[in-house]
Amino acid sequence: MNDEFYVGYAEEAPLGLSRFRGRVAAFLYGFGVVAASLLAIGLSPAEPGTFEFGVRKAFEGRILETPLPLLRTVSDDGVVRHHLLVGAGKHGLPAFARGHHGEWVRFEGSRIQAGRLAMIEMSSPESFRVLGGVPETRPEVRDVDLGEVLLEGELVDTKCWAGVMRPATGKVHRSCAVVCLRGGVPPGLLVRDAKGDGSVVLLTGREGRPLDLDPRLAARRLGVAGRLFVLGEVPRMEVSRISLAGP
Repeated sequence: MNDEFYVGYAEEAPLGLSRFRGRVAAFLYGFGVVAASLLAIGLSPAEPGTFEFGVRKAFEGRILETPLPLLRTVSDDGVVRHHLLVGAGKHGLPAFARGHHGEWVRFEGSRIQAGRLAMIEMSSPESFRVLGGVPETRPEVRDVDLGEVLLEGELVDTKCWAGVMRPATGKVHRSCAVVCLRGGVPPGLLVRDAKGDGSVVLLTGREGRPLDLDPRLAARRLGVAGRLFVLGEVPRMEVSRISLAGP
């Protein structure tokens, strides 16, 4: 008759039950810490990337529509940079910016960047202004031809990869990437080195044309053959052949 038992309306539980409950709570807490640590170690680190959502800045430069929508800017010290252009949401170059290939423009947008891959989201049509032709004082930049190559990697949509979405790779992101590519977001091939660090090669068609690509290949591992170029800091491949290289 001296066995302890719990009474719900009592102010204090029996001493033995209190000690047992404390040991169980400590065990569960320690187990949770260990399990969380092991899970964190097993996960891949998040890819780097920045999206200045809601922050609009002024940009000015030469707009290019083919083979990729780009803004070529020149800093005061003469440094030339290239920024991919996309619209709000899951869309490529917006309609208000089309038809101005080669012209000097000014607009406001939000910066997106991951490593050397820089992008601007053009979500302010009222700020878009065409300033005319390219000023003669601006330096001309040409593609550097690196020859024919064969690369293997994952097909990604560059907007999410550059910082808009995390994770931006793999099966968990496939449906989002399919919609982005279908909406005109420039495609990229994510290739990784021996350490697992990734970089994206932009994909285009031959002779300056956009790439005719099935968006359903998003998040799939592909073998891509073509001619590799570098435009400033932007690697680009003119694709001649695409094949599945994995699941």
